[in-house]
Amino acid sequence: MSLKPVQYRWVLAALLSGMGWITHADARPPAELPGELTAEQILNGQYLWPASPEIKISRVNDKGFDPDAFGQVPAPGIHPRILFSPGDLPAIRKGVNDTDLGRKAYANLKQRNATARQESTAFSNVYTALLVGDAARVDELLGNYREAGADDGTSWHHRPNFEYILMLECFSALVDDDARKGQELAKAVTTLAQVYQQRLDAMDTAFLSGLGIPNSVNRDGNAMPANSELNSDVWRSGRRQAFGGEPWFAYMYDFAYNWMDAKQQSACRKAINTYIGGRTTMGSHMPHHFRNWNWVAVGAGLLLNAVATEGEEGHDLRVYEHTKEIQTDYVTYGWSQAGSSREAIGYTQFGLRWSGPAMVAMARRGHNLWNRQNWYNQLEWYAHAVQPGGGRFISHGDGGHDGPQILTPLMFKKAFPQDRLVDYVYRNALEEVNRGNDYVDGGRGYVMLQCLYAADPATEEEADAARAALGHTFFDPERGSLIANAGFGADEVQLQFECREDAFTANHQHADRGAFTLAGAGRVWGIEHFRGVESRHHNVVTIDYMGQGYFTPPGRWLGLVDDESATFGFCDAKHAYDGYWQTTVTGFADKNQPRRHYQRWAQYVDKTDTWLAENPDVDWQAHIDRTPQVEKYWAGFEAGDPRMWDEYSRPVHVPHNPVQKAFRSAGLVRGTHSYALVVDDIRKDDAPHTFDWNMMVDPDVELVSVKTDEILLGGDPARQTGSFTYNFDRKAEPGDPQLYIKVLERSLPENMFNNPQIRLETIEFKDARNWPDGRSFGLVKRLVVPSFSVEPKFKMLLFPHRQGDTLPEIAWNDARTQVSVEWADQKDVISFADGEDGRTRVKIVRDGKTITEL
Repeated sequence: MSLKPVQYRWVLAALLSGMGWITHADARPPAELPGELTAEQILNGQYLWPASPEIKISRVNDKGFDPDAFGQVPAPGIHPRILFSPGDLPAIRKGVNDTDLGRKAYANLKQRNATARQESTAFSNVYTALLVGDAARVDELLGNYREAGADDGTSWHHRPNFEYILMLECFSALVDDDARKGQELAKAVTTLAQVYQQRLDAMDTAFLSGLGIPNSVNRDGNAMPANSELNSDVWRSGRRQAFGGEPWFAYMYDFAYNWMDAKQQSACRKAINTYIGGRTTMGSHMPHHFRNWNWVAVGAGLLLNAVATEGEEGHDLRVYEHTKEIQTDYVTYGWSQAGSSREAIGYTQFGLRWSGPAMVAMARRGHNLWNRQNWYNQLEWYAHAVQPGGGRFISHGDGGHDGPQILTPLMFKKAFPQDRLVDYVYRNALEEVNRGNDYVDGGRGYVMLQCLYAADPATEEEADAARAALGHTFFDPERGSLIANAGFGADEVQLQFECREDAFTANHQHADRGAFTLAGAGRVWGIEHFRGVESRHHNVVTIDYMGQGYFTPPGRWLGLVDDESATFGFCDAKHAYDGYWQTTVTGFADKNQPRRHYQRWAQYVDKTDTWLAENPDVDWQAHIDRTPQVEKYWAGFEAGDPRMWDEYSRPVHVPHNPVQKAFRSAGLVRGTHSYALVVDDIRKDDAPHTFDWNMMVDPDVELVSVKTDEILLGGDPARQTGSFTYNFDRKAEPGDPQLYIKVLERSLPENMFNNPQIRLETIEFKDARNWPDGRSFGLVKRLVVPSFSVEPKFKMLLFPHRQGDTLPEIAWNDARTQVSVEWADQKDVISFADGEDGRTRVKIVRDGKTITEL
């Protein structure tokens, strides 16, 4: 066997890595796991499972939807073709010159690339080697890009630095119609194709020889190791990394095609077709309804590669048809009917950077999902999640602090050019990302795509009118997620309340069943952070500083009461406190489990074996979670051993923090004076414990005062007065935003020395899991209202207001069953009664009329 330098390096790596072994079978070794369909069977349309749960599919037939917004794909052999056609170039050039967003985005692109091209940078060194055709040197430099030269100013999570910048170079040459630059890039891209071709050929050779090649190129620190023994799947095998990620090379080929000669085109085409031919990706070995989270969306990169060479020599059309099915399933099962994804808004955008363009590509080829009702409804989710005053979004789970990337509303604006709700989301996304600055990429959206769909939003008045027309409540019964607004405006009150029911195994949710957020008086009070998963960093109750288990089992949404004057939800989080989900043992405890023999899953083998050794008395098989939604998700779909993330099987519910009950009721009362009420019915056992009612706040929030059961929060810690005894008071200027919290009830011990004090504390935002090696995200602030008791009976009223506003008079009746909340122009009487199930019943009366009852 004669090997080229790149191939020699890769095969040698296989021999030395210890990641592979020799197979002694005479036939071609298996490229899939035992029990799975082969890639050929999958691409030929075979399917292993019964029908997934039926989802009602409907379409948006109004809102000004333009079914031809993204154009139609040209005939085979004509480029560009993936996302746009040659005839679209004048409009693209107009967009980057005549729109504010386009000018800024294109200037960002140019500046970024100019920095990367500076002499002796890593990018410049690799590019120089490409131009002289030194494939071995290119492979060597890319294999350790951080040491390939000086910092080129490009560093993105989940994006290979060099390939991304080279793709932007090709795009800008096309937009500028720069033939000289284009011909130079054609030469560089062709050499890169040779590097990729040699890598892929080496992987195929190693596979047939029974060798494993390690994932050593552009390794993502979060990615699992790859096994080239699983050669039929681009994700599992490492082919995706060997090809520089997805879909950057496909874009390069598409943009530089017309500057290439026939030989160069052939080399690039062959590399792409070698990469995609007969291959599967993330989601391929799963039932339809398993294809529902962001890694499936990221897997759309294979679809974008597949359409680059459609109709050309060596193209495998089956790959497009199969990945089209996967992405359609993602839209069907990854998004609720109300429009929420299975992840927080910010984390969802990560996957949309791949699936959004893939949906454009599919629409250009006659498969248009842009007006699917549930897909369109995400705009309503985003719009409701905007915090009063604009420019900030809140949702729950990983990325809950963040909003949609600019790219998402841009693509919607292309499909719905006259829809002002799109413009409302777009305006707020722009404000969140750039805060009036010129840098619009934000490190989150691909600047090339911003240039491609460049447009400016409608006026603020038009956009705000569309948002105001939505109404005051967003509720998603599939997610157990509520957003209630008192109205629409900078000073209005918003309450979010969530108790997720749609957990099926490990996910991007947090230990926060029953969490709330609160905004009002022009700012946010109760907040969400990026990725702290533990209950102590969320707006829930902890018991002796412990909260719900993680990974977190589902809660139960018990009911919603929604009318003009009030919106309340109530839920049961007991299952989440009682246990945590161990998510690897069902999939890796069996010593004969095939995945145990691959480096790809080695970390899960280690986790499982460690857990089993540390928990010898836990009968994990008896604790497999069989709550109805989990059972519905998994039962009947075990054939072929499908896994979420290709890793996790059925969860095991392991005892964690058992409680007798854990109900929470929370809602928004609307009126001339709007406010929130949160009621907790939580009890662990018959002994006293320290229950902490927690609320995370922004860094600038400070205590203005605490007077027994009255808490006043504000901002600007500089405005305070002190004395020689080092006690101090804070003052507020008229109009300053404040939050008045009235602790209506909390159980207190006879000996108050046993009860911690109300406090606003600055803490390290650090995971207790894996201490002391858990992740740390710096400093955060948390309001804590403690109760040392058997049952804390927290009842909290929260009144966002501005300094100088009249606060209500609040008084209990003698029996302490009713409390009056009274201003001169509004009086509410809130009644509380114990329910037989242990949950407090609440009724609110105004002017002799019941406005809510739960």
